[in-house]
Amino acid sequence: MTLKFPFYEKKAVEALAYIAQVRSGLTPLYVSKILFYAEKRHLNQYGRPILADTYIAMPMGPVPSTVKNFIDHNWDWIPKPEEFDSAVVIDRTKGLSRLMPGKRKPDLSVLSQTDVECLDQAIAFCADMSASELSRITHAEKAWLAAGANQPMDYEMFIDDDNPHKDEILSMAREIAVHGVL
Repeated sequence: MTLKFPFYEKKAVEALAYIAQVRSGLTPLYVSKILFYAEKRHLNQYGRPILADTYIAMPMGPVPSTVKNFIDHNWDWIPKPEEFDSAVVIDRTKGLSRLMPGKRKPDLSVLSQTDVECLDQAIAFCADMSASELSRITHAEKAWLAAGANQPMDYEMFIDDDNPHKDEILSMAREIAVHGVL
């Protein structure tokens, strides 16, 4: 059975706003990898993801599907979050889409201290890598390897095999997935 959590739209918007504030101008590829590594770290340390998007094993690595639709403005596929336009701007003036800060600062009351900690760590981890390096390292992730091409990744596979608390984290994550509380 695949471990899946209900998506937390408000956290997703605020996580994007936070990333844009800390490191503006990132492409969707970088945003996707930051969110993947933040989710993975948070799950391994605290037993729950941050926003619980469905990650798809795409050719360039994991892609959070709903967040990607936000960035691409696919409002015919998903409803536009109420706070999206004030939280972030997607700049398309120089070819690639770039995540920029919106009119307001991120609402940090929506993100926990551990959410922000893991986002910061993921931003730092991804910051100095090229797009091809990020893609290459995500291709070594067991969650990406286990998923079929262009298929959803299983959150259970985000938990590191060498994590000494793997069984406890998996148990906690399954309970959180059932109750839908992030």
